[in-house]
Amino acid sequence: MRLFRLALPLLGLAFLTAPAWAQSGGSSLMQDAGSLMGGGGAGGLMGKLPVPQVSDDSALSYLKAARSALAGGKTGLAQEALERAESRLLTRDVAPSQAGSAISDPSISEISKALQALASGQTSTALQVVDALIAKM
Repeated sequence: MRLFRLALPLLGLAFLTAPAWAQSGGSSLMQDAGSLMGGGGAGGLMGKLPVPQVSDDSALSYLKAARSALAGGKTGLAQEALERAESRLLTRDVAPSQAGSAISDPSISEISKALQALASGQTSTALQVVDALIAKM
């Protein structure tokens, strides 16, 4: 019983300081290597990926940013840029009656291939896919 009384405040302290610990520990997760494709970072915590700097909010701009990041070995930045390019291609204006229909843009599946290659450590394959996509656009 006495041990329980001592442990309870320590447990409470651990729960209260966990968010601060995650934030301070999370700064190391913000490094560009990042945790690719949803894998856990240090201690299972997910870090934020760096935000690509682009001139406009287009899929092509994000693909160019991904290409640059891949060439520079910045896999976390490349992942974020690819995901943002994919989002831009998935965003579309259609009539409400067509909102449920699938998007048939082959670029979306190519971005998915690049992300899968990146997640499996095949940076050169991801770079080739991104180069081909940029050439098509």
